[in-house]
Amino acid sequence: MAWGHTQSGLRPGWRASPYLASTIQSMNTQPVAIVTAASQGIGAACARRLSRDGFRIALMSRSESIHDVAREVDGLGIQGDLTDPIDINHLVGKTLEHYGRLDSVVVNTGHLPKGPLLELSDENWQDGMNMVLMSVARIARAAVPAMRACGAKGTITCISGAASREVMDEFPVSTVMRSGLTAFVRMAARQWAPDVRINSVLPGFVDSYEVSPEFMETIPTGRSATTDEIASLVSFLSTSESSYVTGESICIDGGMTKAIR
Repeated sequence: MAWGHTQSGLRPGWRASPYLASTIQSMNTQPVAIVTAASQGIGAACARRLSRDGFRIALMSRSESIHDVAREVDGLGIQGDLTDPIDINHLVGKTLEHYGRLDSVVVNTGHLPKGPLLELSDENWQDGMNMVLMSVARIARAAVPAMRACGAKGTITCISGAASREVMDEFPVSTVMRSGLTAFVRMAARQWAPDVRINSVLPGFVDSYEVSPEFMETIPTGRSATTDEIASLVSFLSTSESSYVTGESICIDGGMTKAIR
C-alpha cells in the first residue's frame, strides 16, 4: 500500500487523507514506535525496552548494524540519516506501510561538535541545528498527522542532554542547540495537545561512552547512567503511564547539573 508516498517516502508537506485515516484505523491496534540512531547505545536500549513493553518497532540508523538490532526486536530496520529530510520521510512512510499505524517516536541523535566558540565553523553550528532541532521538526511534520489519523494518543520523546539545563563550556553546540530544543518542546506541547504529547529526556553522562575521571567527579551519584535507565524513562514517557506529562524536559543526570529547575 502506497498511501501518498513517493519512491523516497512521504511527499513534503504530507498530510493524512480521509482514506488513509480510515485505512489506518482498521489496522492492528498494537502500538508502534519509531526509534532513531538505534544501532547502539541509548537508541538500541530504547528499542529493546519499548519492544518488551509491547510496542512494534521501526528503527533507523546510518549504520548497517541497525538490521541486527531490528532482528533482535523483530522490528523494521531502515538505514538512513536523521539529518536528511528524504530519509526521515522515508522512515515514517515505510513504518506506516509496514505496520499501518504510528503511536510513538523517540528522536535520538549522535554527538555534536565540541571546541572553543571561536574555533567552531559555520558547518559545526549548522550540523548541530540539523541534528538536534531540524530532525525533530521534520519528523514531527510527518509523524503527528499519522498519529492523529490512526486515533493514537501519540507521543514524541526527544533524547536531549543535560547541557540544555545549564551552560557547559565543554559542549557549546550541545548547550545552544539543546536549549533551543527545550523551547521547541514546550511550544509544541501546547500546540499539539491533547492528542499528541512531546517531552525530552536530558541525560548527563551515560555508560555507552567513556567518561574521564575529571567529569566523573562532578556527578554526585558517582557513576554514569546506564542506557537501560535512560530507556526506562523513555518508555514511561511513551505510554499512558505518563498521560498527563507533556512539554517537559526531564534531567536524568545523577544530580550533576546545578541549575534550579
